[in-house]
Amino acid sequence: MTKPQRSKRSQPPRRLAAAKGSPSGRRVIEIPELFILIVHELDDKQQRNLMRVSKYFFRSIGPIAWRRVPRLDIVMKLIKNVVVDLQESWADFKWQFMITLPPRLNLSRYNNRYNIYAPWVQELEVYGGHYQEMTNPEVFLVFLDGRAPLPNLRRLTTSTSAPVAGDDLMHLLDMFICPSLTELRTIMPNKGLPRHDFSRVVSSSVSEFLQKVKDTCPHIEVLEFYPDGMVRFDQRGYDRYIPTDQCKNVLSSFLGLRSFSSTTYILKSDVLGILGQLPHLESLGIRGASTEPPAMDKKPSVPEIWFPALKDLRLYDVAFEDIQFLWNETTIIKKIASVLFQIDYRNRRRSIDGFSYVQNWVGPFLEALPRLSPQLQDIHLYLGSEDERVEVPRDKWDIFRADNDLCQIFYYYKAGLEPRYTALPV
Repeated sequence: MTKPQRSKRSQPPRRLAAAKGSPSGRRVIEIPELFILIVHELDDKQQRNLMRVSKYFFRSIGPIAWRRVPRLDIVMKLIKNVVVDLQESWADFKWQFMITLPPRLNLSRYNNRYNIYAPWVQELEVYGGHYQEMTNPEVFLVFLDGRAPLPNLRRLTTSTSAPVAGDDLMHLLDMFICPSLTELRTIMPNKGLPRHDFSRVVSSSVSEFLQKVKDTCPHIEVLEFYPDGMVRFDQRGYDRYIPTDQCKNVLSSFLGLRSFSSTTYILKSDVLGILGQLPHLESLGIRGASTEPPAMDKKPSVPEIWFPALKDLRLYDVAFEDIQFLWNETTIIKKIASVLFQIDYRNRRRSIDGFSYVQNWVGPFLEALPRLSPQLQDIHLYLGSEDERVEVPRDKWDIFRADNDLCQIFYYYKAGLEPRYTALPV
């Protein structure tokens, strides 16, 4: 009796489906444009997880997932045996990241992973809203052995309301400034800063800082830094920061600069003249303080050929007298397409014992603005004081028609009330 033949076992449907889908999946992956488009739709965590799938995924996704790094400690963890101690800061809702490197870094043992990831980083935010400190930076400098820590870094920023002293800020910036850099910004938070002299460049270091940027960063386009000086209520007797001749010479050499932001020394006639002759300067930011007197020492003559590319102007707590000066200079104002005003409703510039409230100059100014700046399209207006700033949208500007000081207008607006107003004189 012949033995019945066993039928061939059919493959499970799932395996068949996988076999059929596999070439198609490979085709999707092998279309770089489509693959990259899909990767960009994922969040940071998903991108990092996907890097573990294969070497192809690692090489393809790595430069995307690591293009922008939001905190310094994330980069430092790439070095083996680095310890990051997370502590609660005395600044509200902030954390301290204390970074400690192993005392002896052997290049062959420790830098392989770092060397793979570091070239992918193009944007680094040092603080990420918190406090970062490297307890033994000299070890890191020896580890680098003269190399740029992030060789393809294009954007270096610092932004935090944690208590960062000017010297500490400069040490970290100095470490990461490199030839590929096109943007360097010490972003000043508009609220939450424990003291107004935190996160500022020490005045005595400005010359050295600018010289390093000039010597190291030939392609710099965006520069933002704020020297310390007359920035607190108890500093009214302090001198305003005045740039040295070396600083002014370096500023005049930044011919490729497209955006510059700093303090009210910009309004001094000699500095204004230097910036006015930068051919590509499109955006100018000026940050004052409610304790500062007006910055203009004399009325400069602004030639027609100055500021040929200027389109954007940002004014943070600048004295009304200085704003008036700027809007009397048609060479500057007639070209402006976008402007930002940050206005403090308190006046501490003239008061000896405290502060008074600013009378409402905003209403008449806003009414005259279309005539003074015919090219103006975008206007952003912020009102308040320190941690209470709010943006007042254009459809709410009727509140500035009120016959009240700016403090009353501010609290009326916050409470959602419409103040009684009288028509402005024509």
